[in-house]
Amino acid sequence: MVDLGVRTRVPGRRRFGGIFSGDYGTFYALFGFGFLFTAFFNLDKWHRILFGQSTADFPAVLGLFAIGLAFAWRVLLRRGFVWAEPAELTWLDFADADRRRVVGARLLVVWSAVVLAAGYVLALVVAAGGGGRDVWTAGVALVVACAVLIFATARRTALRVDVAGPLLLAVTGLVIAAAALGPLTVQYVAGGVLLVACGLALGGEPVTAAGRMTLVEGWNVRLLRTVAVTFMDPMLVLPESAPVGRLSLRRPTALRLAWAGFLGRTRYLGAAALLAIGVAVARVAVPTLPAAALVGLAAFVALVPFGGGLGVLWHNPGRRRWLATSNLELRVTHGLLLAVLGLAWSALLAAVNLLMGAVIPAVGWLAVPLAVLAVLRAVTRKDMDYTDGRGFSMSRQFVRGVDVLVIGILVLSVKG
Repeated sequence: MVDLGVRTRVPGRRRFGGIFSGDYGTFYALFGFGFLFTAFFNLDKWHRILFGQSTADFPAVLGLFAIGLAFAWRVLLRRGFVWAEPAELTWLDFADADRRRVVGARLLVVWSAVVLAAGYVLALVVAAGGGGRDVWTAGVALVVACAVLIFATARRTALRVDVAGPLLLAVTGLVIAAAALGPLTVQYVAGGVLLVACGLALGGEPVTAAGRMTLVEGWNVRLLRTVAVTFMDPMLVLPESAPVGRLSLRRPTALRLAWAGFLGRTRYLGAAALLAIGVAVARVAVPTLPAAALVGLAAFVALVPFGGGLGVLWHNPGRRRWLATSNLELRVTHGLLLAVLGLAWSALLAAVNLLMGAVIPAVGWLAVPLAVLAVLRAVTRKDMDYTDGRGFSMSRQFVRGVDVLVIGILVLSVKG
């Protein structure tokens, strides 16, 4: 181990993402800032894009922002920023103080990006909708309160609120939209969220004190995600199944394995519920969004984690030989389970949609079975073929499943 006494920058690693390097990073940053800034000079155009010819429903807009922040909260509660390169831990004097500083700075960067993105989108939507000062105040209060809540919980180790917290925040956004709460009431709601954040900040241990094993496990997850993006193989990041308890597989069948795969991934039910609530509120807040596209994409994202069980079997010949089941039986059993989940998700969406008083046309509901077929097609693709120098095979396999979803959504949107 080399004792350098101070935190040493690894050679070749760019500072601040290369924004001040004068290279492509600088160009992309200037271009992106210019595009975002000039959007405020085309508010009439943005009003037509977001609201069409109707006036903005600001309670629904604020409720949708609360739901979006609930998604961001759920993402940060996964604490993907807690990692360190094993090489640094082994060869550099990566002391506890250095670990705390690096992990804390990474949390601050991710959290700041979320808050800045939420603030920018809120400002653009409220400005395009012609909101008054009271709407601006309510929106800022909501974003600030949720930002404090996210930071107070993400900087601690796992809390009991990690599972139910984002869902409760999404339900709060649903109440704001469905009850058409005024800006003043929304400010009181934001005050309540802020009080909850102050209470949650006192529990758990700081993630900056994570040990070596936790940091290396986080690095492994990040490395797998990076490899999946680099080699255009999204199947690598399909979620693994958690232990399912006393479920017996001494006589394994395709149906039992499908059920075990679902039980091992029930942690994604909360995300599916968040998507259903978000779709129903988005139909009112942004009426120009096509129903088929909104429902189809949300259903696909909600169901694709539960296709992980079939994906693991499909890409593991040894397990398929051990199971001694035909490909058709695997598709049918897992497809039936996904169809049941899609039906349950549609029922939740219909209930929330009824509460919002919104209308989803029939072609919009047809996007749910389309999403089920797309998930089945995506997880049963062949392994990537890297011998094709032109990349046609890789591109075809990469879009497998998504192609059916996109084409089907286009057809349904035209029919609708």
